[in-house]
Parts: sequence; C-alpha cells; structure tokens
Amino acid sequence: MLIQMLNLQSGKPSSLGGIRFLELLEKDEMAFDNLYCVAFQMMDAQWLAKRASYMEFNDVLKSTRAQLERELKLEDVSCVRDLPAYNLLHR
Repeated sequence: MLIQMLNLQSGKPSSLGGIRFLELLEKDEMAFDNLYCVAFQMMDAQWLAKRASYMEFNDVLKSTRAQLERELKLEDVSCVRDLPAYNLLHR
C-alpha cells in the first residue's frame, strides 16, 4: 500500500505524497521504515476504533491510506516524526 500510495514503483513519483516522501527520505534513510511503523499503528488504531472484522479490511486500509496522504501533505512536516500520527508509536 505504501509503495502504491507513494508511487515509488515508477522511479519518479508524480503524486504530492510521493514527492514529499522523497524529500523526507533525503533527510532520513529510515523514513520508509518509520512510515511503515506509523502506517501499521494507524491501521491498528482505526481497526480497533471501527471494531472492524476481516470483511472490513479494505475499508480500513483505504481510510489509513487517506489519512497518511493527508498527513504527508501538511506543510509543517519535515520528517516522519512530524506526522501527527507519529505519536501512535509511543502509546
């Protein structure tokens, strides 16, 4: 999901989220690993909040993707730690 969202398979992302992610990656080689951890925790939090079943997996995945895309577009994000959802890693 992250590879698709960030459009990394194309070699040069065209989406704003992908472009912003490459900027983060230039500053921090662990950006993808950290973003993966944030995405996983975000998905877990949404799963629990929605009391989802396996039948709702795609809905939770879509909402996780949408939230990550919104957060990556925030202007004050200069590293993965600046994402609002980063605090999910420290619960």
